[in-house]
Parts: sequence; structure tokens; C-alpha cells
Amino acid sequence: MALSEPQRLPSLLATRHFLFHFLASCSWLLPLASPQRITDPAIGTAPNQEYAHSIRLEGDIILGGLFPVHSRGGGGVPCGELKKEKGIHRLEAMMFAIDLINKDTELLPNITLGARILDTCSRDTYALEQSLTFVQALIEKDGSDVRCANGDLPIFAKPDKIVGVIGAAASSVSIMVANILRLFKIPQISYASTAPELSDNTRYDFFSRVVPPDSYQAQAMMDIVTAMGWNYVSTLASEGNYGESGVEAFVQISRETGER
Repeated sequence: MALSEPQRLPSLLATRHFLFHFLASCSWLLPLASPQRITDPAIGTAPNQEYAHSIRLEGDIILGGLFPVHSRGGGGVPCGELKKEKGIHRLEAMMFAIDLINKDTELLPNITLGARILDTCSRDTYALEQSLTFVQALIEKDGSDVRCANGDLPIFAKPDKIVGVIGAAASSVSIMVANILRLFKIPQISYASTAPELSDNTRYDFFSRVVPPDSYQAQAMMDIVTAMGWNYVSTLASEGNYGESGVEAFVQISRETGER
């Protein structure tokens, strides 16, 4: 029996509540700031490091996802504490959208969407390392010179072929990842990156976003300065492409306004 809208809403809220606590509590899925990992002395990293900060959903078409589930770590640790609103909540939104599409029998009939979602830990260099997972299927592996212990040829596990990437949040992360994805012609759509630099279609031809660039914010700031009649202001920006590019746009607009 189909549920009415008043009956369906509590069910959706209960599902969302369960998903949030599930993601927050699964240490293998979203490890804490200092996760205990088994290290291989021969390679110096954990054997399961590839899957330490990721979610994998099987499907006919695989979408990539980049979300700052953790904040930037300190003291040599790449990842810090969990970010609920700007990290887990956005991740939930993507998974919820995929679930709705897969349940719709008319939108994509006989096709199931899957996902490979990675944690950027709010750090551009770490996100770049993680995002190499998205291009593995497009890199040919030559195993002709490699042999197993018994002399047989190795069998390589076929990685997921990513058709597009959702993310990232920070502009610095999106810029870093976009430089890799464009080489393999993988489309990227950001939900929060606003640096004006990303509007350059000659450098980021496979990047798009659903939010306006910072140049609009800079113009709004200039309009306020003009309306108030101020002739001197100080600017303060956060480190990175987001803050620095925003201030540069504001300075440029102020110069153009002063020349008129």
C-alpha cells in the first residue's frame, strides 16, 4: 500500500537520522583523526589504505564524489575531526539523490547508478592523492614484466570507470583535482567552489559548478562601499584560492570603479 505524504515524511526523516549515525559510527568507513591501521613495513602504508576514507556503491554507471567529511588534520595527520554540516550532510544528499533516482522506474529504466565517494579531509594535496582512484580505469597497466611467485601472469582487479565527479567543496581542492580529471576528460561539477579562477574555460574546460563565482560577492562588496561613501577600506582574507582570489577580485573591481 502506497504511503501518503504525511506518512512518508517521518519515514524519510528516520532514514536520514539512521544514515547520519551509521556514517558517523563506522570507523572503517570514516576513520577518526588518528585511526589505528595495520602497516606493512615493506611499503610503509596500510594495505587497505585505498578504502580507508571511501564509500563504494555498485551500479551500471559509477559517479565519483568528493566531500570534506573530515576537517584538515594537524601534526602530520592528514585528517582531523568530522565535519557534520558541510561534510556528512552533503554526502548524505548525494547518496539520497542516487537512491531516489534508482527507485524511479521511469527516469533511468534498467540502469542503476553507483558511486565511489572519497573524503578530501579539507586538504588539496590529500584530495589529489585520493582522486587518482577516479582515473585508474583509464590507465593501461602493463603486466608483461611482472610475474607471481609461481610464475603465472598477475591478474589485475578491474577498477571502477568513473563517468563524472561531484565535488569538491573547497576551491583549492577543486582546482587541484580538476587539473587531473581534465587530462582524462572526466566531467566535474562542484557544489561549493566559488573561486573566480575556475571560470577560465581554457584551463578548466571539464569543470562546472552550481554556485556563482566570488566575483559577484566582490561586486556586492563594492556596491556597499560606494553606497556608504567610503574611500578607504581594509580587507582580510583566509589563506587559499577562495579567500585570496576573492580579495583580488574586490581590488580589481575597486580599481575599475575608481577609474570611472
